[in-house]
Amino acid sequence: MLTDKASIEKGIRFWSVGILGGLLVMLGASLYFSDQEKKAAEARLYETAEYVKVQSSSVTHYNEALESQSLLRLIESVRQVGTNLKAEKETGRSTEEALLQQNIRGLWLSGILILDEKGETKESVTKMPSAEEALAGILSRDVVKDCARYPEKTYSQRLRLPDGAFIDMAACGRMDKPGIIVVYQYTPAQYARTYTLMIQSLLAGYNPLTDGTILVADDGQVIASNDKALIGEKTKHLPVVQALKENAGSRHLVNISEEYAYGIMLRQRDYYIYVYMPDTKVFAALPKNLGIIFVLYLFALSAFFMYRYREQMLHQKEEKEREETYRKSLQEEARLADAANVAKTEFLQRMSHDIRTPINGIIGMLAVAERYPDDLKKQVECREKISKASQLLLELINEVLDMGKLESGEVVLEEKSFHLQELLNEVLTVIEKLAQERGIEVIKRDLSVTHWNLIGSPGHLKRLLMNIMGNAVKYNKDHGKIILSLREDESEDGRAFYTFICKDTGIGMSEEYQKRIFEPFTREDESVKTAYNGTGLGMPIAKKLAETMGGSISFTSQKGEGTAFTVKLPFLIDKAAGKAENTTEEAEASIKGVRILLVEDNELNMEISEFIVAEKGAVVTKAWNGKEAVETFAKAPEGAFDVILMDVMMPVMDGCEAAKEIRALPRKDAKRVPIIAMTANAFTEDKIRTREAGMNEHLSKPLAPDLVVKTITKFLGKK
Repeated sequence: MLTDKASIEKGIRFWSVGILGGLLVMLGASLYFSDQEKKAAEARLYETAEYVKVQSSSVTHYNEALESQSLLRLIESVRQVGTNLKAEKETGRSTEEALLQQNIRGLWLSGILILDEKGETKESVTKMPSAEEALAGILSRDVVKDCARYPEKTYSQRLRLPDGAFIDMAACGRMDKPGIIVVYQYTPAQYARTYTLMIQSLLAGYNPLTDGTILVADDGQVIASNDKALIGEKTKHLPVVQALKENAGSRHLVNISEEYAYGIMLRQRDYYIYVYMPDTKVFAALPKNLGIIFVLYLFALSAFFMYRYREQMLHQKEEKEREETYRKSLQEEARLADAANVAKTEFLQRMSHDIRTPINGIIGMLAVAERYPDDLKKQVECREKISKASQLLLELINEVLDMGKLESGEVVLEEKSFHLQELLNEVLTVIEKLAQERGIEVIKRDLSVTHWNLIGSPGHLKRLLMNIMGNAVKYNKDHGKIILSLREDESEDGRAFYTFICKDTGIGMSEEYQKRIFEPFTREDESVKTAYNGTGLGMPIAKKLAETMGGSISFTSQKGEGTAFTVKLPFLIDKAAGKAENTTEEAEASIKGVRILLVEDNELNMEISEFIVAEKGAVVTKAWNGKEAVETFAKAPEGAFDVILMDVMMPVMDGCEAAKEIRALPRKDAKRVPIIAMTANAFTEDKIRTREAGMNEHLSKPLAPDLVVKTITKFLGKK
């Protein structure tokens, strides 16, 4: 019963919405089709008005051409009369009146007038006395009188009479004596209508019922219309015309609500053209269109009803399936959340162990050293263990920070020149030292390379190779082997592609762990008590670095037999680099007597840095922030300092700002004194930032004493 009631309620709602929708559709259709039919009527009426306008212009131009021809003929006639008068005066063969009568007949004129210089009529020969009276107003004008003073001048005009007739006249000065000759031709109204095209003839083919009513008006009077009853009517007595005049600036359809009509008005040079149509004709097709829309809407509504009915039959089944899917997705999300919490807990446990282990070693060895202050052998042993524990802690911190940078996409690659063989030698020097402690042999094979001088990010390449080869040592067997091979696969368009292969004879990996090797914080033995110490970040970092540099990394491994890693990387070829020299001479690493401005805000770091350089014989001047360093350098004589060792993160003024201000000082040594950054900011973007600030080199903390001395001597050699 509940289901039936719900279905009835849904049906009522459906048809209610359907009826309301139908009303809205009909309203929308009515507005749409009304607009479309108005546009169609506007186009139709405008086309008609434009046609009448163009044709009216043609009639006007034709009539003007006839008028011009008539006036030109009279100008020629008046000139001819003047010539004849001059000739007869010289011969004296006939009187002036007889000659004028002869010219009227010979030149087909209605009359000839002879005026004196003041415009007074001296002699008149005419067939139409009334015409002379009509011309009186024109003959009194100055423009006509000017013809007496300027014989070469002529004047002509058409005078239209109220009954439709017209008089064409022309005047010029006499050639035989001072005076004016005027000739004219009278054309009766019946002949004027015969010889002039009538605009009314243009409207003969337009039916007022289908094409609308067309009016052509001039001087406030209808002169032509396809409704003959309107011809001769004053436009001020026609409400339609007055309504259209109020919208004279618009070229669009105008609604004349008082007359239930729509119309349009255009202006020709001489006429006003009005075209209008009753609204019943404008919207004649509207009922038919609305009927079609109504039928289509009913059909669509019925089809939708049938479709909706079928959908309702499937709805319950689909609803159950969605609920089941949603329940499973909630379970999966809960499982993933639990897994994430477990991973976070395991990570914190591993980090707790991995961080506390070296710290415990450092603190413990310090306690042992204090217990045996006089035992030099024990003191050396404790220092060595403290150093190893410190290096392990530093490696852990670096790997965690590097992984964070790589995961966030904030790693900035360098584009600097480097020699690939020299970089490999640096990596192998470290790896061979680590391998020597366990009797592991490092073998180089197949170094088939054509281009050694490259452009890329050598620091990141070194880190990638160190991670792979470091693991090859860490997870190798005692007295095992590590085989490194390198080949250049191809080169094109200034790029070379290289393949690095590192193979070891170590413990290998299980198939299960091989699936997770590139996941952060994972190790073969998940127990924190594994004999192979590590963060589980080495391989994820290596993979991220390879991909960031546009390459790839892959591996094969067999449990108990070893692992082989293959890295493929592209580099730009450094075409500007010269041929590598086989031998290089290194400057002696001595800074005895070197004057150093040491800038450091931390007392402990200041003490360590001062010890590193002062122990080698350098003369140290201390500054405790960037501002103090700038002031100390500015006050010192030119050349007082050979090198500036600059911390970066300091209060008052940081190292980068201080370097910029020192470089901007107006003295020669400010531009050339080496400024070496010493900072715990060890990422590539930090190095780029210090270079942009004007520093020459970037040393990362903790400082390696030998590297500090070597870097100073390198720049002193350049200086």
